[in-house]
Amino acid sequence: MSFVYPKGVTKFVEFYHLCTCLVLPIFARINRTYFEGRNKRKVGVLSMRGDKIMAIIPAFNEEQAIGSTVETVKPYVDQVVVVDDGSTDRTRQIAKEHGATVISYLPNMGKGTALYMGAKYFMESDCEFLFTIDGDGQHRPEYIPEFMKKFEDPSVDMVVASRFGTVDWIENMPFIRKLSNLLSRFGLWILYNGFVVEDPQNGFRAYRRRAAKILNFKPKRKGRYGFEAETEILIDARIKGLKIETVHLPSIYFEDRVSKFSLFKDTWTIPGVMLKNFFKRKPWLYRRNFK
Repeated sequence: MSFVYPKGVTKFVEFYHLCTCLVLPIFARINRTYFEGRNKRKVGVLSMRGDKIMAIIPAFNEEQAIGSTVETVKPYVDQVVVVDDGSTDRTRQIAKEHGATVISYLPNMGKGTALYMGAKYFMESDCEFLFTIDGDGQHRPEYIPEFMKKFEDPSVDMVVASRFGTVDWIENMPFIRKLSNLLSRFGLWILYNGFVVEDPQNGFRAYRRRAAKILNFKPKRKGRYGFEAETEILIDARIKGLKIETVHLPSIYFEDRVSKFSLFKDTWTIPGVMLKNFFKRKPWLYRRNFK
């Protein structure tokens, strides 16, 4: 069954395709050449002044990828913590076999709950930097040094990865997922006083301890708390005046793996979360805090 665009968006879609096909590939190749050149260096001590780094990996039924994900993350951090979000396969056992600390619970409560459990564990540790990395192997931990470079500026509180403009974004990300991401980006900009986040649905992020301490990771509703949590964390960071930086990097897309992100359910849940927080938190009252 073919998809027919509603009236009124045809011109937008045509313009979007024009940009995608003609303009963005040029920037994508420039980005890839630049960042691949920067990453060809010997991996050394990433933390500053001996500060420790913890990686939190939310995972739900990721037995196929969790072992390799843990192994690729370990060289870049001091501690790897897998939050097993009610998996019914061998995710928990495999993560332990590969040396990760595992937090496990039942039933499956969604990525937002997993992030909250991981952040809570982080705050009880002596680590200074918190990274969140997906358990499906899509994120590339060899770019962690690029995140840490951003933290050399002591005013930076949080760093968010961006696939925008990379070859993977142009060639591999499904069109509907791109559109969902652009809508989220536009929603944050229009509702939160020009708040620009290039890739608001990217879960590869890093937080300084002082940021993780004041951000509200706690689930905002009873029951399942999914991908909308990542948007609410960004909104909370905006309201509280945190300084956010961006790292451009590619992601890995696997044809044989199904994303946990629902293009229909999550795509429409996230705008609802933006609107709800807009009326509840009144961002126009905090404009002087925005960085």
